[in-house]
Formats: sequence, structure tokens, C-alpha cells
Amino acid sequence: MKSLPIKSSLLALALTWAGFAAAGPAEQFDRGLLAAEQGDYQHAIQYWAPLALAGDAAAQFNLGLLLHSGAGGKQDEKAALEWYRRAAENGHPLAQSYLAAGYLEGWFGLPKDPERARYWEQRLGY
Repeated sequence: MKSLPIKSSLLALALTWAGFAAAGPAEQFDRGLLAAEQGDYQHAIQYWAPLALAGDAAAQFNLGLLLHSGAGGKQDEKAALEWYRRAAENGHPLAQSYLAAGYLEGWFGLPKDPERARYWEQRLGY
């Protein structure tokens, strides 16, 4: 009988992942957004992570925000920067702005680099 909670947990996890897989990308993103708005950052990460890994710039940026703020658990500025960079490379304007400001001001552990800041500003069309 001790294995019953483990089996129940595995079943719940399987059903949760099945729900993620059944949702289309837009629906999955929206579910993550709703979870984040309700303060359920762990579920937001679970919804957004597969999208981010598949190249969804908005999901990448949002994961960066959660990691940067520590809302999804432990604050991890280095990982946040990587998600901001991926989102920026995929054309996300706010991520591009974050990198431009980061290089201009030396934020996110980045070195001050006006040339790199200009690169991201130009991608924005400034």
C-alpha cells in the first residue's frame, strides 16, 4: 500500500503532461499566462518551457522574466539572460530592448559594450 501515493502521483503527472501535449501552442501559452497571473509560476514554467525550447520567442522571454525575478523558484540571472538572448534572436522586441539596455548599462552581468547595445537597438529599428 505504500506505493499507492507514488502511483497516484505518477498518474497525475501523466495526465498533466497529456493535457500539455493536447493543447495547441497558443492555448498552451495562454494557460501559462493564466497560471503566472494567478501566481502559479511552476505551472507557468511547465506550460512555457516546451514552447521556449521549440523557439517561441514570447515563451522564451517570459521564462527569462521568471528566472530573473526568482518567481519560478531560485533566481538565476545567467539562465534568464540566455532566455532573453534566445527571445531577442527570435525577434522579441522587449528582449531586444533588455539586451540593448543590458549592454549599455552593464546589467544582467553583461559587460558595458556600446557597440553590442547599438546592435540590439538597430534590430529594434531605433
